[in-house]
Amino acid sequence: MIKEITNPKSSLARLAFWFWALTIFRFAFALLFFRDNPVAATGVGSALSVGFAYYLLLWFLRTEVKPAKFTWPPIGKWIVLYVVWCAISLYWSHSGSFVSAVGYWATMAVDLVVVAAMLKWGDTDAIVLASLKGIVAGCGLIALVALIFTSTGADGRLGNVEFLHPTNIGNFASIGALCCIYFWQRSVAQQGRERWYWAGGAIFISWVLILSLSKTSMIAFVFAFGFLVLYSVEISLKTKLMVLLLATILFAVMYGTLAAYITEYQDDSHEVTTLTGRTVLWAETWEMIQDHPIAGYGFLSFRDFGPQDWDERATMAHDEWLNQWFQLGGVGLLLTLGIYGSYFRYLWRSPRSLARQLGLTLLIYMLIDGITMAEPVGLMFPLPMMLLLTVWMNVSRGPETAKTVFARANTGPLRSLLRQPSC
Repeated sequence: MIKEITNPKSSLARLAFWFWALTIFRFAFALLFFRDNPVAATGVGSALSVGFAYYLLLWFLRTEVKPAKFTWPPIGKWIVLYVVWCAISLYWSHSGSFVSAVGYWATMAVDLVVVAAMLKWGDTDAIVLASLKGIVAGCGLIALVALIFTSTGADGRLGNVEFLHPTNIGNFASIGALCCIYFWQRSVAQQGRERWYWAGGAIFISWVLILSLSKTSMIAFVFAFGFLVLYSVEISLKTKLMVLLLATILFAVMYGTLAAYITEYQDDSHEVTTLTGRTVLWAETWEMIQDHPIAGYGFLSFRDFGPQDWDERATMAHDEWLNQWFQLGGVGLLLTLGIYGSYFRYLWRSPRSLARQLGLTLLIYMLIDGITMAEPVGLMFPLPMMLLLTVWMNVSRGPETAKTVFARANTGPLRSLLRQPSC
């Protein structure tokens, strides 16, 4: 019997799946394993990134796969400049721990290197599709953890304020649901059951989004969802109407939860007029920015040096642009604008496809969510994910529609999620 030779690029696609699944799921480590020592959860999460980088190095040494020949899109240069400026700003960072700031920066850099290396040495389509499925898996696990290990607080929101905040649950749920809808669009022309599994996944994760009662995430998701589904020319009008009907039913079922929260929110005039204290935080952040407008206060500085006049610890400015300006100064703000601008420009000029539509959909979501949210490290739109999608557009051979991907789509419930496309 002839022994089957495993394509080394297939193992790289599997690595991409687990990398993204665990990179997202690590946000639940503190809740599940390290409630008494949240710092250890951060350390384990960083160790995961290093572990993936080490495995990737071993893979390079054991295989003779040649790197793919393609030109990196312009966004790659902007991302490198941004990461370098973050490293430089460590010199004057007002972070409470220099070691912690360096660790967060190193994790960000390692994640980018891992994604870039997999794209360069693997089959791009296989790597990206595996990564998107890993994102769905990670977001789905976060949703399950939130349902099983957290409860609704006094305000009716699902989550744990200290270890797995409702806002983070809403953000992951939105991203996971949008990726599920993309895979549903890819499989809509199939006769099998795969499209129903993706539709079910989207409905489940959307339900968790509503339970989180993350206001900005829900608003951003509605706009992104509308663009992803209604803008698609591959989906028939009948299917679009059915999707809207299902969305309406889901909203109607959860109306009681939403109505109770909105009523309570409106009854508190201070919460309404200040957007849950955000406008006050923005004003104080802006006052501090004026003292260091060019260089900012340094990487990871807001968490320990930003305005802290709230019941909960503010780890970021609750606005992406103010947060970047505070931490990285005007230089970092320009680099952030360059990254987003390069991403949009590149996707806008790419051939019309489901992949391009997903990329623009995620951009719409991130920009809207970034009005009232931010990340302590990096951007709302994760840099590795932006690089992943842009490279995908760069090496795309042409328009991708539901019909053209039919022959390449995977089948089966769990196999569809875990099995990676052949190279």
